[in-house]
Amino acid sequence: PIGYRGQATNTNELPDAWASGAATAWTLPTGDVSHLPARLIAEGSTLYVLTYGSGSEAVTTVSAYDVSGSEPVNQWSTTGPQPSRIRAEAFPSSVSTSEEILLSGIIVDRSTGTQTEAPWGSDLPMGVAGGVLVTCDTFSSCSGWSHDSGAWRTLWSTQTSPQRRAGLAHSGLTRPTTAVVGSGAGAAVVVPVDEALYAPQVINPATGALTTLGEAPSTAGPSASRVTLASDGVLVADEKESIAYNTAGEVVGTVGAGWTLDRFPASDRALPSTAQLSSFMTQGGAPWTTATVEQPYSGDVNGHLLAVSPTSGNSSRTINPGESYSDHALPANWPATQMRASADGKALFVQCLPSSPTGPFFFGMERELTYVSPELDEATNLVWVFDDLLVGARSGEVIAVTPRTL
Repeated sequence: PIGYRGQATNTNELPDAWASGAATAWTLPTGDVSHLPARLIAEGSTLYVLTYGSGSEAVTTVSAYDVSGSEPVNQWSTTGPQPSRIRAEAFPSSVSTSEEILLSGIIVDRSTGTQTEAPWGSDLPMGVAGGVLVTCDTFSSCSGWSHDSGAWRTLWSTQTSPQRRAGLAHSGLTRPTTAVVGSGAGAAVVVPVDEALYAPQVINPATGALTTLGEAPSTAGPSASRVTLASDGVLVADEKESIAYNTAGEVVGTVGAGWTLDRFPASDRALPSTAQLSSFMTQGGAPWTTATVEQPYSGDVNGHLLAVSPTSGNSSRTINPGESYSDHALPANWPATQMRASADGKALFVQCLPSSPTGPFFFGMERELTYVSPELDEATNLVWVFDDLLVGARSGEVIAVTPRTL
């Protein structure tokens, strides 16, 4: 481990320093015994690490670390009440307010780490809009909560279509952090409906009013998630086309492209609008982010190619990550869950879905080299703390990587 010596800033954009590869900055033992990977939450220069006990000791331990220096510095570590249910993986994984971190069943005070049982029980917090927290039970109802005089109280409860137990499913076109779309008085919360069988739904956080978006899918089990969250609404795809809705559930456009796409936008910078996504799906440009990436047809023995097109106007490059590192040859129909590209087109980061045999990797465009980290290969729950500090959890520890200096 070389320590962290970066800029400690997060602009949500990949720096070109990653073009020279990744090095381990530090590792942090977590001592977890539950065999569940630690959950990681990054806010500013603070990294919150959640681990779980097992059996009768299945309590949540939360630790806060200042990671702006060379090594992480512990701020506090607390153990809370035993939750009625542990959600190892769900979306959203957590919701933050100015004073608290809201989890399924647990409320954590951000300054002291004090843990208290949430009045919403094991319901999943979906997001805060207009001062109202929306939680959903992942069965068939959602509730609104306000925070008054230091306590949460119920404002409304609404019955919904059957929901997904793991929370909201959304496509890889965007990388939202909460289920809130829109802002201010026009914000809405997307319900974690089982969208393979039922039409998506949104809730008005102020009133609890429920709006259903379109019809249920004609065939069960789409090949990809039907819902894409945008900054001002959602897109709902079927096999042939996608329909754009605003936060009130009104149709604002129809796109002649379904859930099968061969080009994806990088996940740098801000969440795009429904109009930007609609234009991207039909014309291919993604001016809101740093680049677009597609997988052209290839019979190369070293795996499949990627074509990376920077939106800055720099020339497009076609690369083969498996040529310089055969263990990271890309399969056909590569299932990427996250891609980031530097604005100048010199560095690329790809994280595939857990089901893929290909682990996360960086790629230096000019030298045409794939850079991997054995520690990162084993990590889950990857979180960007800073532009130049990526952390992930693996068995018994948190691993942090930073650009390698040549």
